[in-house]
Amino acid sequence: MGNFVKFWQDSQPAGCYAGDEINPKGEKTMKTCLKNLVVLFLALALCLAGCAAPATQPPATPVAVPVTGGEKADNPLAQVVLDMVERLNAGDLEGSLGYFADDAITYFVGLPPTGMEIYRGKDGIRPIWDDCIKNHFKMEVEIVSVSGEVVNARSKTWHDFTRQLGVAPNEFIEAYVVKDGKIALYSSTITGEALAKFKPALAAVMPPEPTAAPSTDTPVSEITVMIADGTCSYTGSLVLQAGEIKVNVDASAETQKAYGLTFFNLKADKDLLDLMAATSESVPPAWSNMLTEWQVGPGASRTYSFTAKQGPLYLVCWSKPPDLAVGNVGPFEVR
Repeated sequence: MGNFVKFWQDSQPAGCYAGDEINPKGEKTMKTCLKNLVVLFLALALCLAGCAAPATQPPATPVAVPVTGGEKADNPLAQVVLDMVERLNAGDLEGSLGYFADDAITYFVGLPPTGMEIYRGKDGIRPIWDDCIKNHFKMEVEIVSVSGEVVNARSKTWHDFTRQLGVAPNEFIEAYVVKDGKIALYSSTITGEALAKFKPALAAVMPPEPTAAPSTDTPVSEITVMIADGTCSYTGSLVLQAGEIKVNVDASAETQKAYGLTFFNLKADKDLLDLMAATSESVPPAWSNMLTEWQVGPGASRTYSFTAKQGPLYLVCWSKPPDLAVGNVGPFEVR
């Protein structure tokens, strides 16, 4: 499966992550009940039923959607993925969760409102899977390749809410790490084409976000990004002083992965969601300008610098193996 990390050739991608609110482990929380439920739904284009405007018609009658295989479906690791999806499609919550390791980590990439949501363990994804089942969720999976412990796949998903919006199925690029018969890591990235259909349909039924007031943050010329627990966090000012910016990257708590950080400017009609959805592609999109390609090994700390000329700026963080976007920060203003 291609992504920007392939564009780096042998560079070591990174993991970073920031949001409106940060809990003690550096993970995002939602400011409101509505936004929280939006995240649960949007993680797989699933869980917004009941949180948006009322449906104008009853939910569509669910159709049977087969679990498909692909040329690698006979691989035992691929079979774990297919069996998990089969149980989910059958409405077997515990049976499907049983295929996940107790400490599994799940990344949902490219969906509103943040472009990156992270869930830990079976309990982390249980509310999402439960909502899926209640809303006649179906998932069709095609195994694309198996490399070592990594199963790469494409999927299509159906959910009552996306049926009502008229955008089902949504399509995703997915990666699973399977160890000892259990899914240890699951990453699902909506395709750019699916996001382009989904965003306007969602906007039509969701109240608009209030216009953000100008930031009162003090412009800074130095920031620190912490990398730990399979992601990264940043809690400082989102206003940068124009000119040279020093970026301290602390991965001293990590022992398992290599990381990288990429800063971007985007064309005016693109946003962080578009950027995150594009991270499964083999090269950065033409509407982006990638300013940095930094790498840091596990257990290390490094300091980099770049020149910030104009905003907004967005930071995407990566990790490998497997090659994945695992977080984001932004937008940064530049003053």
